[in-house]
Amino acid sequence: MTLLEIAKKYPTSKNDHGFIEIYHKYFSNLKEHKINILEIGVERGDSLRMWREYFTNATICAIDLHDRDISVNNAEILIGDQSDHSFLQTLVNKYGKFDIIIDDGSHQSKHIISSFNFLFKHLSDNGIYVVEDLQTSYLPRYGGSRFNLNKKKSSMSFLKSLTDSINYEHNDKPFFKKNIFNGKIKSISFYQNIAFIIKGESTNYFYSSIKKNTFSDNFKKIISFFYR
Repeated sequence: MTLLEIAKKYPTSKNDHGFIEIYHKYFSNLKEHKINILEIGVERGDSLRMWREYFTNATICAIDLHDRDISVNNAEILIGDQSDHSFLQTLVNKYGKFDIIIDDGSHQSKHIISSFNFLFKHLSDNGIYVVEDLQTSYLPRYGGSRFNLNKKKSSMSFLKSLTDSINYEHNDKPFFKKNIFNGKIKSISFYQNIAFIIKGESTNYFYSSIKKNTFSDNFKKIISFFYR
């Protein structure tokens, strides 16, 4: 059965938001693979049951802040805070790298960013990191703003900033400082209220081998910054 067919059996909110069609696009080629999946946020467990039926060979775990007294066959549910890096480390110690990470947790911008900053390095190459319900990024109670769409601490602003990590070799800023995501993200795709980040080493990026950081080079960057 396809994900579209399986999803009809479970009343997950992912159906209501139109996410299933998008997930089908990204996950169909992984259906039979032996992969590790982490879902942040359990709610009633419907999406976890859906993943369990779809990914027949996967190892699946989920985390939630609250004990909802839910069990899903052949899937482990752990209780903990998605922004607690010590707790997340216990997951990494047990499962190693994850091939798919789905953040459907608190939707608080600070939690989304904290989880991503820790878990991204534990995502496998070509792994997929998904952030759901990004409409909350524009709500003050979730750390966003209805008026300042570029609020620095919102989840959308954080994800949008990652697009620079894909194209940073074209951004020859004076005294450029490479961050941990530069050259490690293949693509970022935004759909309505959901984003997919694909991990992988970027090609033809030259900061690591060609670009220098000497005083002379930085002085040239400053001059070129004003005369480009």
